[in-house]
Amino acid sequence: MVPVPVTPRADPVPPAPPAPPAPRISQAARAKGSLTSLFSTDDYPPAALRSEEQGLTVVSLTIGTDGRVSNCSVTSSSGSTALDNATCSIIRRRARYTPAKDQNGQPITGTDTGRIRWQLPDE
Repeated sequence: MVPVPVTPRADPVPPAPPAPPAPRISQAARAKGSLTSLFSTDDYPPAALRSEEQGLTVVSLTIGTDGRVSNCSVTSSSGSTALDNATCSIIRRRARYTPAKDQNGQPITGTDTGRIRWQLPDE
């Protein structure tokens, strides 16, 4: 009798269960105060002052369940790297939010946007 080669075959893997639906936001994240109030003329980056740079920085923020900004990304640049970087740095350090909440009232990650206008201080 001639041996018949046997090819091992794995059992079929069942499909992964569908991911649970994303939580519905019943309350969006809310800033505790205005983002512009977090900035003062003392925050103007020295390099931007020397170069007389000014402009509007628009940012997109991710708000953690603890109400702190966990991520900041520039969506529209002021044209100055120093001003854009300062915007995110200050917002991450100083901004506080009431976190977003799901349909059960539990804190969830949320988002916000902000616009900071950098204008050279009057001498």
